[in-house]
Formats: sequence, C-alpha cells, structure tokens
Amino acid sequence: MRRMVCAAVAAIALAAGGASAQTLTLGTKLELNTLDPHFFNGFPQASSHSQIFDGLTYQNDRQQLEPALAESWRLIDDLTWEFKLRQGVVFHDGSPFTADDVIATYARLPNVPNSPALFTVFTRAIAAIDKIDDHTIRIRTSSPNPLLPLDLSRVFIIRAADAGQTTSEFNAGKVNGTGPYRHVEWVNADRLVLQRFDRHWRGPATWERVTERVITRDPSRVAALLAGELDAIDLVPTADKARIQQDQRLALFSGPAAVVHYIALDSAREQSPHVGAKDGQPALARNPLQDPRVRRALSLAIDRAAICDRLMEGSCTPASQMLPPSFPGTSQRLQPDPLDLNRARALLAEAGVPNGFRLALHTTTDRYPKDSQIAQAIGQMWTRLGLQVAVEGVPGQVFFGAATRQEYSAFIAQYGTIEASEGPRAVLHTNDAQKGLGAANRTRYSNPRVDALIVDALGEMDPEKRIAKVAAAIEAAFEDQALIPVFHPTWDYAARRTLTVTPRPERRFNALMIRPAS
Repeated sequence: MRRMVCAAVAAIALAAGGASAQTLTLGTKLELNTLDPHFFNGFPQASSHSQIFDGLTYQNDRQQLEPALAESWRLIDDLTWEFKLRQGVVFHDGSPFTADDVIATYARLPNVPNSPALFTVFTRAIAAIDKIDDHTIRIRTSSPNPLLPLDLSRVFIIRAADAGQTTSEFNAGKVNGTGPYRHVEWVNADRLVLQRFDRHWRGPATWERVTERVITRDPSRVAALLAGELDAIDLVPTADKARIQQDQRLALFSGPAAVVHYIALDSAREQSPHVGAKDGQPALARNPLQDPRVRRALSLAIDRAAICDRLMEGSCTPASQMLPPSFPGTSQRLQPDPLDLNRARALLAEAGVPNGFRLALHTTTDRYPKDSQIAQAIGQMWTRLGLQVAVEGVPGQVFFGAATRQEYSAFIAQYGTIEASEGPRAVLHTNDAQKGLGAANRTRYSNPRVDALIVDALGEMDPEKRIAKVAAAIEAAFEDQALIPVFHPTWDYAARRTLTVTPRPERRFNALMIRPAS
C-alpha cells in the first residue's frame, strides 16, 4: 500500500509541478567547473556558457553556420577576412558591444593560466586584427584558413574591460556576457541559475528563469524527474529508456552524437608511469605503447559490438575515427577494428612482448554514461589478450588536470567535434601551444607525417580538395593508431511531455534546446 501511495504522489508531482511558461529546471551530468568562458574547452563549459555569452558566429542544431555577433563576413583574399559586427548589441550591464571587445577577447585566449585545454586551437591562424571602425574588423591570418568563421563560433566574446579578469574573478560571479541569459548564481558541482536577458539581440528567450542542477548519479537524475523536481534530464540511462517511453507523462528524445569515446595511449615516452613488466617477469626495456603494432593489438582486442549492444544497450555505434563517416571530410575507407585476438596476439609477438605487460587504464567515474563499466569491460578484454590490467577510476574534476599533466599511461575520454578537421588538429597533431595545435593532445602523440597532412588540409581553400586532404590526414593518423576510437554515443534525453528537446550532435544540454511542445 505504501508503494502505491508513493507512486501516486510522484505522479501528481510530475503532473502539477515542473516547467511553467516562465521557469525551467534541468538535471544534468555535465559538471560545470568554471564561469570563465576561456578556461577549459570542454563539454560542460560550452553547454552552459552558450546561454550567457555569444560568439561572432553560431552553429545551429543542424551544424549550419549562422550570424551571431557578426551579422556578416566575407573573404577579401586568402589571408584576410572582414567581419561586420552587429550594431545595437549590449552586454548584461548595458554597455555596448564593439570591435574592441572582440580584439580584447582574442588577445586573452593564450594567456589564461593553468587552462587544461586552451581555446587557441580556434584562433591559431590569426596574425593580426585591424579595427576598421567600431563595428567592422579585418582579421589577417598567417596562413589560409577556410574555417575561420566556423572556428570563431567556439570563442565567446567578453567585454574588453573584463579581459584582465582572472578565472577566480569570473568564478566569483563577475560574469558579463551578451547572451540570452545572465548569470544569477553558480555553485561549483551543484547548480547554475540564470535569468532571462530581455535586451538580447535575438529578442527574449523562452524561459524567464533557468536552473541547471548537476546530478551526476544516473538513478538520482531519473528519480528527480519522476518526482517532478526536474523538467528534463540528459544522458538517460539505457536501462530506463523503455520505462520512460512507456510513461505517458514523459517523452524521450534521441539524436546522433558528433563525439568519439576513445582511449589515449602514452606513445611519447620511453618510460611511462603505469606501464611495466607483468608480475614475476623481466623488466621491459622500453614503453611498449610506443610501438604502433602494440597500439593496434589493443584496438583489435576490443569487442566494440558487445559494448554497444550489451553494455550500452544500443545507444552507441562502433567507431573507426573521431566523427561518424556521415560527416564531410571523414574517411570513407576506415572501418571499426573487429575483435581479432589471434591477430592481436601476433602483433604483440612481432613487437617483442608476446606475454603482454602490465598497464593501468584510467577513467572518469562520473562524466560519461557507464564510464566505469566501459573501462572495466575494456580492461577484461585486454586481460584476455594477455595483459595485466588495473582499471583506476578518478572523479572528472581531478581526471582532466592529471591527464593534461601526463600522469596516465592510458586513459578513456570523449572528444566532440563540429567539423572533421577539428579533432585531428586538436587531438592528433603534435602539441604546439604557440601554433594552437594539439591543444587536447594530452599524451603528446607525435607523427611528423600526420602533422604535415593536417596542416596541409587546414590551409586548403578549395572545398573538394580540402575534404580529400582531411580524410587523408585522418587515415594516416589511425593507420598509426594515434588513439583507439571505441564508439560514437547516442544522446538520449527525457522531459515532461509538455516540452520538446532538440538534440544537438555536440555534447550539450541547456535551455536553448528546450521549448514548450506545440
């Protein structure tokens, strides 16, 4: 009887509470760790910050580029772009937006201390910015960059007066953007509260007040939705999808992800901190992960179909590269490595480690759907190959800083891209902070041939030739097993039936994706 009463109370709460025409409360796994829009080029930051700030351009949910703070742009020559800035735009404090704000923003990007992933990957080609007038700038690049307008959609503009602020000052609430919502409150790892900014250049946003609650535990997010405490949640656990689909009070929304779940391997160092001989065996002369045959063997030992079909219950597809092959510029030749233990063992023998070796695999415990379970499954698969594997779980807030400091030998993460060349230049190119390349290359993988192909593709102005060159760079990197792509996830959201969620290919969950159902 008690269970029936509790269920009835939850049903009443869900029907009566939740989103009105004015308020929206979201439950998300995305753990926002800063209000500085230039500190960390990561999923949670891009998702939440896009409500507070604007870029010069904007990519819609169909990945099409649209005007934002720049109302138009044109290519004057291969090295010069002109941007006409939108007039009448104001920041949340009422100050006007001008060219000075753009110039100061881009100058700040390389000078953000302790950033785990700088935004300079998007402005790497900018050599100079000329202010023509308050609403016209010309950007000169050091080399041809056909994707500059797209790149600039990823960089949020701040006031020139705020360009000297520290990350700590942003985190303390000194936040002033031009976006559709203004900051009200932020509690690290707990919640973000936003208020509609009625003077936004697009007009008033849908919701007057938005609360993003960080709920990293999957069962807790679902329970809060069922209890009427939340209006929508992201990353619906696969085990709960059927239940939600059958619940007349709720709706399920799904979309493909422009994201890869991958394994990064320390192939740069002769000695790696978590690689060694198996117990009772002679010491290794060198780090076996430096050998591409070993890296390929580890890839061939992974049963991607089993991970997607059984562990993820259909909410992913096996991956061969950083984006699904439906995206322009991806390789049409690469295929996901099949499970082939015999070939994998033969490759280990060719590389001089026929009996395997000891390896620690690090993973987040609270960032991605079933991140710990996936890591454990991969560890077991590598154990069947003959390795001695220890899976080490780390909270997300600790994990990425440690990975950037190269404290791991092998780790699992996700990377989302909006265009086929972005992943190669950020993750696969040799880390080069001065050129803004390899900003997310935390293992310091380096291959001069791959670097040359990436740079050549980035500078190709002819669209058809560029697509072919990007694909060639991708193929060279994965033939060398620069990293191990495992799968492309599917984004699953649940919401009250009175709402509509529009999925985006990138990892996003925010108020801009949600509207009242028609």
